[in-house]
Amino acid sequence: MARHKEFDPDQALERAMRLFWERGYERTSVQDLVERTGVHKRSMYDTFGHKHSLYLRSLDRYVGAARADLAATLDGAQSPRAALRALLSTSINDGSNPRGCFAVNCASETALDDPEVARRVGDFFAASERLILDLVLEGQRAGEIPARHEPEALANALHNGWIGVRIQARAGREPEQIAQMIDGLLALLD
Repeated sequence: MARHKEFDPDQALERAMRLFWERGYERTSVQDLVERTGVHKRSMYDTFGHKHSLYLRSLDRYVGAARADLAATLDGAQSPRAALRALLSTSINDGSNPRGCFAVNCASETALDDPEVARRVGDFFAASERLILDLVLEGQRAGEIPARHEPEALANALHNGWIGVRIQARAGREPEQIAQMIDGLLALLD
């Protein structure tokens, strides 16, 4: 007879994701994961596999949630330019999550040596840049963004700037400083 799990795998994955987000892959031990999730080591291995597979699942969870959050953020925007501001402003930490972006953290810590992480992060970044490109094109059609801008180059610059802003957030910049950086990025639209 199959044994009933004594923990909620979804809740354990959420806690593991937050720990990896806060500390990174290398600075998170299996014992840290056991303590944070409340799941015994054997049960953790049976449910999630080894530490690396739990890390990948944590990254997948983050990316899925981030995409849903971005869609919700953009859904209420009044214009393409307002949508771009809302998108970039997701970098301002409200205190409910660790600083910065978990995907950016993964890119800078593990992607160079881990093709699975690199692929996941690359896919997320490509989708994010495409989202920005769509907003730039929509803004140009609406007359909010001058047509003299080459859309792909502008989207690329905004996306790279946004990644930089998220790194600054991880480094501890204050929300007011992040807001100033966002204003600087949005000046590229003029």
